Amino acid sequence: MDSKTKTRFLVGIAGGSGSGKTTLARKLIEECGKIGIIGQILSLDNYYRPLDHLKFEKRKTYNFDHPNAIDSTLALKHIKALRAGKSIRQPIYDFKLHTRGKEPIVCRPTKLIIVEGLYTLYFPKLLSLCDYKIFVSTGMVTGVLRRVQRDITERGRTIEDTKHQILTTVLPMYETYVKPTQRNAHFSINWEGEEIPSKATEGLVRMLRDHFR
Repeated sequence: MDSKTKTRFLVGIAGGSGSGKTTLARKLIEECGKIGIIGQILSLDNYYRPLDHLKFEKRKTYNFDHPNAIDSTLALKHIKALRAGKSIRQPIYDFKLHTRGKEPIVCRPTKLIIVEGLYTLYFPKLLSLCDYKIFVSTGMVTGVLRRVQRDITERGRTIEDTKHQILTTVLPMYETYVKPTQRNAHFSINWEGEEIPSKATEGLVRMLRDHFR
């Protein structure tokens, strides 16, 4: 393996809403940092399309769980740039206003890049860039409870809004579009409970350590 192949490593993490994608990504970044592998997370949630052209009430009913809600063209452009060693200006999505924030943030290239989101393993061009692909699954009850907690505490939603979204878009879109992408993964993690499966995390960290050795 030549030095160029060791410059960057792109891990794609997909799974249903509330499955633990972001938590797993953060844990991998933390553990890899302990062994000198600096990484960053690029969340596809920040690449939802801007909805400034819609009134706020219309934005609230927008189907954010459909793959077309993601600006995959911009996400792909930014991922390619990071892999090529270039900095990007990443949009930050405002989930209380249901559109992009005004100020992007600068993200600089790192050895490890983790792309996480519902549709990380859905878009063919993104799939081709991933060096390793992971699908995280969890039971419906666990996933729904995590989603409700996040939407209320972090995104300013009401219990009524969250319940409506789960029933009308989250669950149907998962079955139709997200779940089938599990077949594109190199490795699947079934995560129930509060703790991340330690064996899975340790195995992934070892793989990354060996890659950059």
